[in-house]
Amino acid sequence: MAVSTGRLALLDAAEELVARRGIHGVSAREVVTAAGQRNNSAIAYHFGSWHGLLDAVWSRHAPHVNAQRAALTDAAHLDGSPALERLVYAYVHPLVTEIARGRPSYWARFNEQWLATAPLVFLAVPQPGAVQADYYPSDESLTVLASLLETIAQCLDLPEADARRRVGLTVRFVIGSFASWERAHEAGDATDLSTFESEIVELACAMLRVPGGDSAPSSRPR
Repeated sequence: MAVSTGRLALLDAAEELVARRGIHGVSAREVVTAAGQRNNSAIAYHFGSWHGLLDAVWSRHAPHVNAQRAALTDAAHLDGSPALERLVYAYVHPLVTEIARGRPSYWARFNEQWLATAPLVFLAVPQPGAVQADYYPSDESLTVLASLLETIAQCLDLPEADARRRVGLTVRFVIGSFASWERAHEAGDATDLSTFESEIVELACAMLRVPGGDSAPSSRPR
């Protein structure tokens, strides 16, 4: 079924404005205006609600991103327990593929704005009754992402709570880095995306491997 031009314009406007200004920094009226729509009820007509619009933005990226993650994760398990690098690559590479499709891309920045409202440890997809006022996407493919992040956490030589927190911090590092790349790319000042991806994968793995507790290097001045 073809997507109506009005619906597509609203999706484009919402993704860009939220990416630039945050989920709580944009009003429905501003999205309607930016989309060139005259009817202030256009969001309700096409998506049912503001959250329905955000879900629709999410769902035009997340399903194929997470399908690629699932395929890479399955491939990583073929030889037994996968190396951390392969799991991190399975998380990062589909994100990079999606960013490369954008002209320009707002996807990393949209994710960055969502993460600003999410709990630090968000590896498990919450049940509907547990979702608070802040937006949480309802796309079913998020179970793939949650499973991958849990698998990464289980690979770490850390207590469970520490491992889950470390993965949450690493996800924020990865998303924030690619959000910065998107901004630099828009300004015509970005490094090669493939080179940047390789660096981010290496840095993410190093971040995940930092020892915890008493074995971690002291941050106190000596």
